[in-house]
Amino acid sequence: EPPGGSAGAVRALSAQLLGLAGDPARDPDPAVYLALRLARDHDPRLEQRYLERLQDAFQHPYGRWVPEGPPPGLWGSAAERPQTGRLALYLLGLRATCPPASPQRSLVTWLKYYLEADWTGSRRHGHPLTSYYQYGLGVLALCVHHKRVREEVIRRLLTAQHHGRLGHGGNTVDTEAVVALAFTCLERRRLVGTELAAELRAAAHGASRSMAETQSPDGVIGNIYSTPWALQVGV
Repeated sequence: EPPGGSAGAVRALSAQLLGLAGDPARDPDPAVYLALRLARDHDPRLEQRYLERLQDAFQHPYGRWVPEGPPPGLWGSAAERPQTGRLALYLLGLRATCPPASPQRSLVTWLKYYLEADWTGSRRHGHPLTSYYQYGLGVLALCVHHKRVREEVIRRLLTAQHHGRLGHGGNTVDTEAVVALAFTCLERRRLVGTELAAELRAAAHGASRSMAETQSPDGVIGNIYSTPWALQVGV
């Protein structure tokens, strides 16, 4: 529950969010849709229209191609990066619609492909082509859709956290929080073995303690954008 006296501010933010979603000049953004689904105030018709726009942007390109190479228009040149985080946010948004079934098989397959393609950058640069933040989002999205993730993929994140490498590509708190959420999801949904589950639980608790130590007197953890991620971990 929001603190007392903040209801007006929450309503104002919800109104701004609905305004963004209702602007036809803006390209549909999976992060906006995910926020709409998590918000308290809803406009079912607007959300449905926004979802249809997102489906046009994602379902059609990914539905026509198989992971033998990047789908045209989404990763058309070697200089572009895999769409790991963007596709992960879209899948998280779809899950937030509480569908009776999960018909997103091709999208999940693409996300698995992007996680592997993303990791090719580590052989050359020591980190994913995108960032550990996007990589962690990808693992979280697969878990939320009840999809098992290869142990090697999970251990890439565990190793990066253990060696303090999660700061690459953005705010460290954002990345630590997303990775901790992915670890917690995998452990609680029993998508990994007992030994690995214990490692993931310990890693998530370690991330929570680390973020708690960085909390400022006004409650901010990292910055105002990373704080909501950190709060989900239970800091």
